[in-house]
Parts: sequence; C-alpha cells; structure tokens
Amino acid sequence: SQMKNLTASALLFLFCIQAVAQTASSADTSGTWQSYGSLLNKAKYPEIKGRLFNYNWRDLETSPNVWNWVQFDNDLNAWAADSLPVILLIYTKEDAPDWLYKNGVPKVTEKDEQGNSIGYSPYYADTDYKRFFKRMITNVHQHLETLPTGTRKQIIAIQACLGNTGDYIGYKGIVDAKYALTADEFFELYKEFSLYYYNEYANTSPKIYHLSNPSNDGADETNWLMA
Repeated sequence: SQMKNLTASALLFLFCIQAVAQTASSADTSGTWQSYGSLLNKAKYPEIKGRLFNYNWRDLETSPNVWNWVQFDNDLNAWAADSLPVILLIYTKEDAPDWLYKNGVPKVTEKDEQGNSIGYSPYYADTDYKRFFKRMITNVHQHLETLPTGTRKQIIAIQACLGNTGDYIGYKGIVDAKYALTADEFFELYKEFSLYYYNEYANTSPKIYHLSNPSNDGADETNWLMA
C-alpha cells in the first residue's frame, strides 16, 4: 500500500508539473514536495518545490453545513506564505464527519477474511452521502476564492480524494452484501464524483487543476479520465 501511494504520488506530481508548465513555463515545480510534518523553510531546504496540504472533511464541517475554517485558513496561509505552490487534498472515508451516520448515510464496516473489523466507510452510493460530499466540494472551492490573494494564487491543484486518502474509490475490506459494490458500480461513482470535482474547478482563475488517481490496474478509468 505504501509503495502504491508513492507511485501514485509520483504520477500525480508529473501530471501537475505538465499542467503548470502549460501556463507558467518559467516555473520550476519539479523536485521534492512536502506533505506532512512541521513546515520546512524553503531557504534551508531549497530542494522543496511545493507542498501538499492535507485536511480532513470531519475537521472542516463539524456538524451539517456548519464550517470551521479558522484552523484550515491558518494552516493553509502558513503553507503558502513562502510562495511555494500548494496542492490541496480533503480526505473522506474514515476522515468524513461522524454526523453523516446520524443523517441518513449508512456506516459500512470493513472486515478481514477472519471477520475482524478493520475499518469503516460511508456507503458511497447512498443518495445522502452524494449530496453531502458534493456540498463539501462546492463549499471548499467557494471558500478558497475568499482567501488572501497571496495564498489563493499559490493553490495550483486539488486532488479528488474519493476513497481512502487519494486512492481510487473503494472499500478496504469485506463488507456486508447489501453494501457491496461491483467494479462497474465503483467506476460509475468514480466518474460521477470526478466530474463534479472537475466541473467545480473548470473555470478557476488563477487556475486550480483537478488531479485524480485511477486504480492501479484501471486502464478504463485512466482512458476515461484522459478523454
């Protein structure tokens, strides 16, 4: 799983570099990107060429349509203060708000082959989940447009986190049959959520690109995404 994430991240950066080069050919965005940990000074660590800004949906929307932007803004402003480009990621799955499960969204328990609980997930195909998730996507974008100019211009992309962190949408274990989804059903959800993200950021200025991780063996997903 760690190798998968590293590979996906490498591809993510390659796509991002190509996208940025189309609009700012003089910008050197290749190199090492900071993801977690304390903010590193770019003067001391000149190999850092950008940062990933990771945030949990549950920490943003603390109750239905009640938003806590204070910590988000403080962290994002600091992340962008030294003019390095920033890629934003908002996590769902176990990082989605707990109030979802009191507002119509089934909570899906994931188990290993021995029947032990190993995690949980919202039921991605649920109508209420789709509504709440899409509302979050829209609200995050609307808020980004209110940020100080110095911060807003450094946000060059948002990665659509649809499942576990930035992975392809899916469960991470065996689930009850009534919540099981086929590969085709996950593909349809991937398309629905990816299109929503893409359309939300399609007309941004300065441009915020939509980034996505198809599954490792997902030729169909990759071909659809590129088309």
